[in-house]
Amino acid sequence: MAEQYIFSAEAGEIFYDKLEELHEKYVYYLLLNGVAPKGADIESIKMTKNLDVNMEYCEKVVGGLTNIKPQIISRLVEDKMTRLECIFTNITENHTFMIQNVMDWPALDKFSCQVWFMGETPPSSIKEIWEK
Repeated sequence: MAEQYIFSAEAGEIFYDKLEELHEKYVYYLLLNGVAPKGADIESIKMTKNLDVNMEYCEKVVGGLTNIKPQIISRLVEDKMTRLECIFTNITENHTFMIQNVMDWPALDKFSCQVWFMGETPPSSIKEIWEK
C-alpha cells in the first residue's frame, strides 16, 4: 500500500510549496501529458510525448505505471474531492516517475495528466519533502 499524504484546501499553499520544491529538486523533464474525461485510466489518455524520447520507451513507462504499485501518493482535497494528486512510482532502480493529475482542468468534467521523469530519486527523498 502506498504511503499517502493528504492536504486540505486550507493547507493548499503548503501543498503547492512542497510540490514546487519537489519539481525544483528532483524532476528532470515532462515525459507525457494529456487531457481526458475524469475517471479515465492512463492507458486510454491521448498523450503528447516529449520529443527527446521514443514511443517504445513511453509505452514501457505507461505499462510500468499501470502494473507497478506506487510507493507514495500526495493529494490536495477540497470538499471531499481530490483537486490535485501526485502519484510516485519507482519502476526500476533508476527510473522514478510522478503522475500529476489536476482535476477539473481545463474543464469541469476533465483532468490534466502529466508524467514527469525523476531519475534516480529514491522514495525516501520524496517522503522527506511531504513530511516536513
